[in-house]
Amino acid sequence: MDPVELEVLRNAVTFVPEEMGIALRRTAYSPNIKERMDASCALFDGEGRMLAQAEHIPVHLGSMPVTIEVLREEMSDLADGDQVIVNDPYRGGSHLPDITLVRPIFYRGTLRGYAVNKAHHADVGGSAPGSMPADSVILADEGLVIPPTKFLRRGEEVRAVVQEIIREMRNPRERLGDLRAQVAANELGASRFLSLLSKYGATRIDTFASEILAYSERRVRAAIAAMPRGTWRARDVLEDPRDDGFLPIAAEVTVGGSGILVDFEGTSRQIEGNLNAPLSVTLSAMYYVFRCLTDPEAPANSGCYAPIAVHAPHGSLVNPRPPAPVAAGNVETSSRVVDVLLLAMAEALPGVVPAQSQGTMNNLLIGGRWRSQDFSYYETIAGGEGAFPFREGQSGIHTHMTNTKNTPVEALELAYPLRVEEYRLIPRSGGAGRHRGGDGIRRSIRFLADRGTLTIISDRRRRGPAGLAGGHDGSRGRNRLIRGGRPAALPGKTTREVRRGDVVVVETPGGGGWGRPAVREGQAP
Repeated sequence: MDPVELEVLRNAVTFVPEEMGIALRRTAYSPNIKERMDASCALFDGEGRMLAQAEHIPVHLGSMPVTIEVLREEMSDLADGDQVIVNDPYRGGSHLPDITLVRPIFYRGTLRGYAVNKAHHADVGGSAPGSMPADSVILADEGLVIPPTKFLRRGEEVRAVVQEIIREMRNPRERLGDLRAQVAANELGASRFLSLLSKYGATRIDTFASEILAYSERRVRAAIAAMPRGTWRARDVLEDPRDDGFLPIAAEVTVGGSGILVDFEGTSRQIEGNLNAPLSVTLSAMYYVFRCLTDPEAPANSGCYAPIAVHAPHGSLVNPRPPAPVAAGNVETSSRVVDVLLLAMAEALPGVVPAQSQGTMNNLLIGGRWRSQDFSYYETIAGGEGAFPFREGQSGIHTHMTNTKNTPVEALELAYPLRVEEYRLIPRSGGAGRHRGGDGIRRSIRFLADRGTLTIISDRRRRGPAGLAGGHDGSRGRNRLIRGGRPAALPGKTTREVRRGDVVVVETPGGGGWGRPAVREGQAP
């Protein structure tokens, strides 16, 4: 294909999921999607290869190819106008609140592609509002499990399926509004892709798909070939809520001539708790790291991931067996996988790899009943970025596997019986170093309804993010509940009752520093 035509088509295809994301955000009901943009979009060809992905949420995007693979294996009766819904973490999902909608795209009677989006719903049922209870022991505790199911059949909602889904969820009006926004975003993506098929023809688009995937793969393999060859190992831990212990995550990274193998042997076995990360999530974290370290400017498609292979022991924390719960695995374990892989590569790429960022998403969920209906507030809270060999870490920013915005105070207070009483950086919470780590955030929220349920899923509460190359560690995070003016410490992972007037305070970790701090005149080195 002519290079000019290839570039024209690349830009045209790349903007399809970007436009889908804009449409989804503008039509969604919940603040978590319309304000925080906790959603992702992608476009696949008829063979199930990802052609383009919008730069939204890393933990979503790596799992989408698994979703399409499962769909192609399990559903042979797809028709034009169908849309398939799924959230099962063991069939291509990530965790239950992340619901995926897939729209097969037919052109002249032949399946030519898939428009896909995934959005985090503020609630999908389960034992606690927000569907991420800290004490879950099986997957069903975390909400409704949806296998690949037709949500639309030939353009019409399957009423029985719709009713069954929203019946299990709190605030069904908001849930249905978000699901229909996802449907609309996929319809837009299908329409745009059909326009390209009509303009260029199916044969030309197929040629483009093969060439752009091969181009991305060549670029990534060239970047890998430029890396030092060898094997590097690293280990880090997650805080185990069951016994105040720690759960190890170990990785061995082998860089060959044009490929990378990641082996998670030595990682903790899966647990009776929700820190288990399904393989699709582990793949997301792995792909994210090596996209950052190889050629991040290469077109984002399946070709980028072809040179990367994984061994994740079945039954481990990074590849559990069902029906293990996974709500925290998606958010916290994925963050630690990133930390471990970057640490493993720090020796090989000392001028590139940063110190550890906050290493947690600081998930805050508050739900209850207000104005005669259920509500669920969900947010991940930003923290400190790890310092780089060439610059300081940024303060108060979402890092690595989460790429969301914050919920604006005005939007939060308009939608929920909550009041934000403090929202600021924590000075000097980032680790010292030649380059200092970014600072964390303190966010204090007062509960204004009568009674409700609070869930916090967080980590780095017992030890802070590590500095690198002699840099100091970032500060640990801290959670508190203030009742009647008296503060009480909260564990990193907890679900409990809240009452009117209670204030929830979440302090997020600072990032690690990079390099030894400069020695000032008159001080001992």
